[in-house]
Amino acid sequence: MVNVTRSQVVGGVLALLAAGAVLYFWPRQQLTVEESIRRQVVVMTRAAEAKDVGGVMEHVSERFRSNGQGGWSKKDVRGILTAQVLRGQWVRVFVTNLEVREVSPSEGEFQARFIFGRSQAEKVEHLAADSVLNAYLIEGAFEKEEDGEWRVVRARPESISPTDLL
Repeated sequence: MVNVTRSQVVGGVLALLAAGAVLYFWPRQQLTVEESIRRQVVVMTRAAEAKDVGGVMEHVSERFRSNGQGGWSKKDVRGILTAQVLRGQWVRVFVTNLEVREVSPSEGEFQARFIFGRSQAEKVEHLAADSVLNAYLIEGAFEKEEDGEWRVVRARPESISPTDLL
């Protein structure tokens, strides 16, 4: 039988608390603005492919406004996105030529081509015949909001033809 004294228990608890404090206060590596925005684009793309419109929209600010195309609001974007990702059995989103520029520690601008591939095909054999591509060049900005999350605050989408992708 092991005898543990009260001072040994107190010492062990203090050691655990000290270790916890060191881990809690250890400096965390901050992502750059560019890395943060690139990660948000990947998260949003994956949500779109999963047909999770809400998952995409949680990364769009309530303050969102588009430049051009009639000045879309967040609600308008939800409707357009829903039309893009919910049509078809299969959805794939490709992001190409993603460029990010830091404006400040809490804002970054981006430009990328987003290609939406959709198909009604239920079998692989019919995929090529039943597929539709839509492509957009989108320029916009992400801002780090009060809750610490990066969200899209503005964008200017421009429809581009598949021939412009080559």
